[in-house]
Amino acid sequence: MHPSRSCSPALGRLLSQPVHLVLIGLSLVCAAWWPAPARAAASEPQPWPVPWPVLTVSEAQSRAYVVSDEARFAQTDWQGIEQATMALAERRIGSFEGAPTGLTDRPVRIHHRFYEHRQEQRGAVIVVPGFTEGLSMYQEVIHDLVRNGHSVYIHDHRGQGFSSRLLSGADQADKGHVDRFDRLVSDLETFTELVRRHRAADPVRARRPLFVLAHSMGGAVVALHLERRGADTPFAAAALVTPMFEPTVVPRGSQRWSDRGLRQWCHSGAFGLPFSLPGVSALRVRGGGFAADLAAFEALPDPAVAPLTHSVLRHRMRWRNRAALCTGADCGHADARVAGPTLQWVDQACAASEQARGPAAGRIAVPVLVLQGGEDETVEPEAQREFCAQAQADGPGRAAGGRCVGERLPEARHGLLVEADRLRQPALVRVFSFWDDVVRRTP
Repeated sequence: MHPSRSCSPALGRLLSQPVHLVLIGLSLVCAAWWPAPARAAASEPQPWPVPWPVLTVSEAQSRAYVVSDEARFAQTDWQGIEQATMALAERRIGSFEGAPTGLTDRPVRIHHRFYEHRQEQRGAVIVVPGFTEGLSMYQEVIHDLVRNGHSVYIHDHRGQGFSSRLLSGADQADKGHVDRFDRLVSDLETFTELVRRHRAADPVRARRPLFVLAHSMGGAVVALHLERRGADTPFAAAALVTPMFEPTVVPRGSQRWSDRGLRQWCHSGAFGLPFSLPGVSALRVRGGGFAADLAAFEALPDPAVAPLTHSVLRHRMRWRNRAALCTGADCGHADARVAGPTLQWVDQACAASEQARGPAAGRIAVPVLVLQGGEDETVEPEAQREFCAQAQADGPGRAAGGRCVGERLPEARHGLLVEADRLRQPALVRVFSFWDDVVRRTP
């Protein structure tokens, strides 16, 4: 394995030949013996001929918002950034019980935090992290949201961050695993309802809009929620940053038969098996765990080649924050260390992505902004365009008002929220201005 790949969340070039065969074999067995949900006819992933417009922000827009530069928190850990946020906001730490997991229905504790602006001006934002990420890695984003007048609410997905792990045993704790993808959606909806009830107790806050900001896997979670709830969602608008509407499971353009088979499987053949297979589902598909991935990153002669971000400073900060510790009754797990995906995560992610970008996207009833990275090696750009096209399509049963705007940053990599200033700053400004435009257009 090339060392630059071992520190990336991407699956491309990371699935071994036996893993290819296991996944494809499982899909054939499931298709034969388990009733699959109705889906459109299988098709090869096709490149969309017209790329999205390049994201641009005006000088006036840039002056209207404050975004931290790389140097501001370069030597600060996540708790130090959180302390800086608490100069403007009241922090609340809590948790709730998610749906139990495993054959024995083990309890799952979901960790969350509120950062309520003392002088909130622009409403509230729920932040939904990506795969292997926890709230400790989002403190700079949270700080920038608060500095611009938002209250912020964030929870850690089951299986990562400070929430409960879904596999038993200390040697399993750093695996990126999910029991069922729809439980991530249910956890988000439970958390959103908790936030909504909390804000309803304050008549002033209750009248302000609630937005959602999601990255990567979080984008698929949010899309599935918006499709499930339609006009009943409490969100006024959604910003999806490099969302996962199809993970990159093999190198793009590869002509190996096994690569082509796996790509086709993820695009339209993944099953989303609703139970775990002993000895198979929890197999790690790449790497040797968190410590091995960190060692590979530290061994890179030039860390800038790692495909997550151009910002070496923010990438190093992200690695430090991925090892964050948690203490107290609201911690489902004592640390945030999570590394590569399991077979079950890959199966669940591919199946959920297909659902999220499918015709159900036409039920989305609120404005959606999708930001795409031109150098993203982790998720498929064509799938993002397919999602937007479905969300914008007219027809019977389609939502009125649910529209998707897609824009790209040609030089950006997957980790756009931890990118170099020249990319991160306009991306966040565009998100802020998008939300403000939604408020101005709302009666």
